[in-house]
Amino acid sequence: MITYLAVLKKDINLKKLEVFLKNKGIKLAAHYKTIGVVKLESNISILESEFQQYFISIEEEKDNLTI
Repeated sequence: MITYLAVLKKDINLKKLEVFLKNKGIKLAAHYKTIGVVKLESNISILESEFQQYFISIEEEKDNLTI
């Protein structure tokens, strides 16, 4: 399972997004409301170009996150 972090665009309907992702075989694993980020899980690669209407950017989660 590949995990991705995606930055949401403003005013996205989360219920519609969940349905859209489910139809593509992608699980919405977490929603970090304060920072506008969602965690996605999928067995297939996610292309940013397919999700431009919902996300500013999508990146594969890495173990080198620093704050």
